[in-house]
Amino acid sequence: MLHQPKVLVVDDDENILSAFKGFLKSEGCTMLAARSTQEAIKQIEQHHFSLLITDIRLKYESGVNLFMEIKGAQPAVPVIVITGYPDSVREEDVKAYGADYFFLKPLDLDKLRDAVRKCLRPDKQYYHKL
Repeated sequence: MLHQPKVLVVDDDENILSAFKGFLKSEGCTMLAARSTQEAIKQIEQHHFSLLITDIRLKYESGVNLFMEIKGAQPAVPVIVITGYPDSVREEDVKAYGADYFFLKPLDLDKLRDAVRKCLRPDKQYYHKL
């Protein structure tokens, strides 16, 4: 059996997590979910991930701090940042912190699918930019 990429999705919205579960399954990925930065850090300590997808605005926490910490622990992991609050963060800023892609909610599934596939390509160079 082929190795399935493991994707960590961090979002405090159950509907988003549920939608990602179906989407990532259709892409041949195993998904682990975290609803907070604490849950995500526990997952990172226990697993190696092929991709991190994180909301930038979690209830009382910042997804930026989370992915910076994850980049410290697993520097090669690609990061896709999502947000429903376009006024709270700029794409240039999250990319400067090391994110590979930045998407606004509601998500464009075709663009998201393309980004996920690029991030998970076996020959992927980790620090590609759009």
